[in-house]
Amino acid sequence: MRLAEMSLSALETRFAEGRRGIILPLGSLEQHGAPGLVGTDTICAEAVADRAADRAGGVSAPVLAYGQAQFHLGRPGAASLRPSTLVAVLADIVTSLALGGFTRVLLLTGHGGNIAPAQAAMQEVMAEISLGRLVPPHPLTIKLRAWWEGPRVGALRREFYGDREGFHATPSEVALTMALHPLLAAPPAAWPAWRPLAADPLHDPGGDRHLDAARHRAMFPDGLIGSDPSLARPEHGDALLEAATADVAEVFTAFEAAPDHPAR
Repeated sequence: MRLAEMSLSALETRFAEGRRGIILPLGSLEQHGAPGLVGTDTICAEAVADRAADRAGGVSAPVLAYGQAQFHLGRPGAASLRPSTLVAVLADIVTSLALGGFTRVLLLTGHGGNIAPAQAAMQEVMAEISLGRLVPPHPLTIKLRAWWEGPRVGALRREFYGDREGFHATPSEVALTMALHPLLAAPPAAWPAWRPLAADPLHDPGGDRHLDAARHRAMFPDGLIGSDPSLARPEHGDALLEAATADVAEVFTAFEAAPDHPAR
């Protein structure tokens, strides 16, 4: 069930039954290589969240289509929130959901750049509760996951793409968009030749992970980061979407059913 398409009475009925969980998908608008869709991260997060909520009998919130993608601002189509803005927006949304009666909020991101701001937003909300400035009607728990993290989808990513999965404009996310929007899919020949990464500061804990847009574009001129999207196929997307849906539905079901931690 999608929150935007539910009535107040339907929500109150769910709450009376003890069902107080919700999935909030987080996306981004940014380049995914010349043939890739700008909204790839948003498309993937929304699709997995909606399907997982449906499978688990849960609720999905409207996708937050704008994320933290300042390093992509050197190319057309990118629209980024400042990290501090995303932290504030997420904290406000989660606070609102909590005050309205939701007790389990699963943040499901389709973009790695959202992870650090989402973690900070979670701490902001919990700090407000700890300081006594926010008193939700029921104990609140927040969890953060990326749609590609689960064991089923992880196994398929390795099976299909191995070390050519990479980190951005990955064949797995491109395959999902091919399955979801087949008329927009680029043929394999449209993608540049694969280039393995000799060194990747964005994903090396010892490297310089903080790049401005100009340096990011200079380092990754084709927009890809160790990925080979030419391997993506629509049938892969169907299988990956099913696997990700199963993974997230399983996480959400356990998350929503978990008992509250007692207050000390």
